Amino acid sequence: MTGSKGHWMTTAARLGWLLLAAAVFSAGTAVAQSQSPDPIVVGAVISVSGRDSAFGEECLAGLRMAVGESNAEGGIGGRLISLEVYDDRSDPILAAEGVRVLMKQYHPLAIVGSNTSMVTSAAAVAAQNLGVPLVVPEATNPAITSIGDCIYRVCFVDPDMANALATFSYQNLGVRKVAIFMEENHDYTISLTRYFSRRFKELGGEIVLQLGYNPGQTLFNDALDRVRERKADAILVSGFYPEAAAILEGAKAKNLDAVFLGGDAWEADQFFAIAGDAVTDKSRIFVASHFSPDMQRVKVKGFVSMFEDQYKRRPNTSSALGYDAMGVVLDAIAAASSPTQIGVKAALLDVRHEGVTGRIAIDSSRSTSKKVIIMKAMPEKRFAFVRAVSATTDTTMQVSRP
Repeated sequence: MTGSKGHWMTTAARLGWLLLAAAVFSAGTAVAQSQSPDPIVVGAVISVSGRDSAFGEECLAGLRMAVGESNAEGGIGGRLISLEVYDDRSDPILAAEGVRVLMKQYHPLAIVGSNTSMVTSAAAVAAQNLGVPLVVPEATNPAITSIGDCIYRVCFVDPDMANALATFSYQNLGVRKVAIFMEENHDYTISLTRYFSRRFKELGGEIVLQLGYNPGQTLFNDALDRVRERKADAILVSGFYPEAAAILEGAKAKNLDAVFLGGDAWEADQFFAIAGDAVTDKSRIFVASHFSPDMQRVKVKGFVSMFEDQYKRRPNTSSALGYDAMGVVLDAIAAASSPTQIGVKAALLDVRHEGVTGRIAIDSSRSTSKKVIIMKAMPEKRFAFVRAVSATTDTTMQVSRP
């Protein structure tokens, strides 16, 4: 009996200590939770793999850098930012699925994505259906924000880019006859071609040839022969960097001397790897884009320095637009009347964000207007700043220094 009684007392003592420990643990957990509340979740549907991965990887680097900066400063209201990423693999169907998955698993206050217009459009439809704000970093087709009032954009649109490129080529390069090579059946390329042609004709220029090509095409011999026959002094490649580089290679092999023009989809390091020695110090290759690391604004210089320190490479347009898109989202979360998707959606309309790609103010179409950056492809395998021009359709263009 004594041994039995002694065993009972030991058990009671142990139970008491367990209850005391549980109370202390519970109090400690409450304190910890009050000090470290749940993070604020922001989603990202990004083309980390697939055809558009050159843009997606850089965009994601910019997103992560912006989140890292915010968290280093304590987050928003003492809550850190958690970035949840879904790889849409450059596929519109998966982009829509990514929005649905993020909403089901993480309930983000907003989502950023995707990278190209066709993929982003699918993500936008899903976001609108679910009522979550989608902030578009770099898809320029103007129809995307018309999908609904949950869709916002931090970059300029195709008409802005096309107007600036057409006016620059006509007024500054003396181009009068343009041949257009356009990737078929892509929202971005169709839109860029339409607006460039309209503006170039308004200025007095002539579109002497327009040809379609398929993604992945590498041979353009017959098309380049037709360019020579039509005496075009410039070729607009309304498409993406792999085919643009292949066209440059073909033109070099044929000794075809022409100005080459492109949009922001040329801007990838892989462009130079494919083009090889087709880019020389005598080349006249110009692209219209959103950002140049050569620009001397204080904010740009700081961003470039931090990006190079973190990633050991220079940022490009996709990096900068990802960084700015997240900056806009975080500003809206901080300003929202409530930490909800509805609150963030309302706050996005009033955001005024000084970004590295320019001042971002969401307009009535839920897009933004900024100057267009003209850059030249250099044999050192980089795009160099030429000038920043207004996207206005006026014939007098505003010019700024880097």
